[in-house]
Amino acid sequence: MSQFEPSEMVKHLKDLDRLKNLAPLFPQIDVDCMLTSFLLIRTSHELYHEVSPLLTENGLSPGKIRILISLMLLKKPLLPSEMAKSAGVTRSTMTGLINGLEKDGLIRRGSHEDRRMTAIHLTDEGEAVVRHILPQYATQLAGVMNHLTIDEREVLKQLLYKIRSGIESNHSES
Repeated sequence: MSQFEPSEMVKHLKDLDRLKNLAPLFPQIDVDCMLTSFLLIRTSHELYHEVSPLLTENGLSPGKIRILISLMLLKKPLLPSEMAKSAGVTRSTMTGLINGLEKDGLIRRGSHEDRRMTAIHLTDEGEAVVRHILPQYATQLAGVMNHLTIDEREVLKQLLYKIRSGIESNHSES
C-alpha cells in the first residue's frame, strides 16, 4: 500500500505550492522548476517505497534486479564495466551490487585472474529468482503506471530522458 492517500497528496501539493512565496524573496530562483523537481523527487521516492518491499523480501534491490534481468535477457556474460555503463552507476557501485549477488549465489564470476575483467554469469538460481520475482514486480509497477495512457507514458519517458540529459549537461559543466 502506498504511503500517500489521495488526501495526503493534495496536502503535499499545497505544501509545495507554498514555495511560490519564495519568488518575492528570491527573484533569481525559478520557483516552478523547484516545484516540479520536488514533485518528481517525491514521486520517485514514493514509487521506490511502493515496490521495494517485494524486492527486499527476496534480498534484492532495484539495482540488483536490473542486473539479473539484463543477464537473463542477453543470455551472455557481461563485464562489470559494461553493466555499470548500462545501469548508469559507478564501477564501485556495480562492484558492491555484484559482490552481493555473488554472495547470494545469483551470479558467478568467470575465472579470469583480473577480477575487474571478469565476466559475470547468471546462475540457475539467479534465473529462478528472476522468473519468480519479475511477474510480481511487473504487476506492482503496472498498478502504478496503468493510471497513464500509453501515449502519456511515452511522453513521460521522453520528458525523463530530457531531464537525464539536463543532469548530464550539469555534470559536464562542472
